[in-house]
Amino acid sequence: MAKKQRTVSVSVNDHDAKPTNVLVLGVGKVGKSVAELLLARSGASGGPTYRVTLADFSADSLATAKASIDRLAKHVKHPIHFATKQVDATNAKQVASALKGHDAAICMLPFDKVMGIAQACRDTGVHYFDVTEDVETTQKVEQLASAKNAPIAYAPQCGLAPGYIAIAAADVAAKLDVVEELYLRVGALPRYPTNAIKYNVTWSADGVINEYCEPCKVMLHGKQTEVPALDGLERFTLDGDEYEAFYTSGGVGSLIDTLKRQRRLSPTANVAYKTIRYPGHRDMMKFLLDDLGFGQEHSDRLLHVRQRGPASSAKSAKPATDERNTVRLDRALLVSIFNKVVSWTPEDAVVIYVNAIGLRHGRRTQLNFRRWVPATRLWGRIWPAIELTTAAGVCAMVELHRLGELPATGFIRQEAVGLDRFNATRFGAAYEDPASLDQA
Repeated sequence: MAKKQRTVSVSVNDHDAKPTNVLVLGVGKVGKSVAELLLARSGASGGPTYRVTLADFSADSLATAKASIDRLAKHVKHPIHFATKQVDATNAKQVASALKGHDAAICMLPFDKVMGIAQACRDTGVHYFDVTEDVETTQKVEQLASAKNAPIAYAPQCGLAPGYIAIAAADVAAKLDVVEELYLRVGALPRYPTNAIKYNVTWSADGVINEYCEPCKVMLHGKQTEVPALDGLERFTLDGDEYEAFYTSGGVGSLIDTLKRQRRLSPTANVAYKTIRYPGHRDMMKFLLDDLGFGQEHSDRLLHVRQRGPASSAKSAKPATDERNTVRLDRALLVSIFNKVVSWTPEDAVVIYVNAIGLRHGRRTQLNFRRWVPATRLWGRIWPAIELTTAAGVCAMVELHRLGELPATGFIRQEAVGLDRFNATRFGAAYEDPASLDQA
C-alpha cells in the first residue's frame, strides 16, 4: 500500500536544497491553482523545492484552497509545504508582514490591486510576478522597475495572454528574417456552450470585461497605434471548428516593442492580438458594452427600478427615484451580473493560434503555430484549461528566474524566454502534453 502523504506548514526547521519561498496573493480559482501547481511539481526532476504561503482576505477562499492542497498531498510522493494567511491586500502593513521571509510573490489579485503589491515587493526586496492583462497597470510596473538600482525583478503578464502567447509568437517570428504580419489569437472557450453568448466565465469576469473595454495596442502598416476593443472582427476555421476573433486589450504585451528593438519588422508590418470566441459572441458583447453603455468605467447613467411586490397606497409608496431602487449602468454592474448569472464550467479548452508572414531566405513565407489544451484530470481533480495554462505560465517564469535564466533584477519581458526553454521547465508540459504532468 502506498504511504499516505501529509501536508505540513512552512517551518524554519524544514531544510532541503535551498527551497524557494513563494507568497501567492489572491487564491480564487486561478490563484489556488498556481499554489497547487507549484507544490505538485515541487518534487519533480530535481528542481527547486517550493514552499508556498497562500494569502487572501477571504477565510472561505483560504479554506477552499487548503482543501485542494490537502487532496493534492494524497496524490504526490513528496511532502507538501504550505501555509495560509488571512491578509487584506489594501492594508500596506499586512501585505509587508505577509511578504517577509519570501523569495517571490505572485500577485493573482484584480488589476486595481497590482500596484500596491508591486510597491510592497520593492520595499521588502521580494521578487514580483503577476498575470494581469491591464496595459496601464503594466506600464506603471515597468516604470517602477526602471528606477535606478531596482532591487528586485518585476515580471508582470506571466499568464496565458499576455504571457505564453508572446513567447510562442516570438518563437515564430524568430524563424523569419523580416516580419510583415504577425497575428496572435487566444481563446478560453467552454467545450459545451449553452447560453446565447456561447461563453462561460472560466476566467475573472473583471479581467474579461476590462479587456473588452480598454484600447488595444497594435501595429498597423508599420505604425504603433491603439484601436477600440471588439473591432477587427474576423471569422476563421481551425481543425474543422468555426471561430471568430477580435481585438482585445493587453494580449500583445511588450512584444511589439521587442520586435522593433530587434529590427525584425518590415516598414509596413502588422502586429496584433485578438481574442478567440464562438461566432456571435462579439456582437452580443458590443450591444451590452457600447449600445447599452455598460462599458463605461464610471458612468453617470442611472436606472430607476420599480420594486415588485403587493400594491401599496400612494402615501406609503416609495418614489421612483429612491436610491435603494437605483442602479448605475457601468462596467462594475456588468461584472456583477456576469459573476452572478453566467455560469462557470470546468469543461473548457484553450485555443492558441499564431500566424506570421514574412521573408525567409529571400522568399515570402507563412508560418503557423497552434495549440489546443483541454481541461485535464490531474492529481485527483479536473483542472480547467484556463487555470492550468495560466498557472503554468507564471510558475515557469518563477522557476526560470530562480534558476538564474532570467535577469536577476529589473523589468522582465515574457518574450525574453525561448519557447524551448519554457517547455523544458517542469511546467511547460501544460501546453504540450498536460496529461503527463502528474505522471512524471
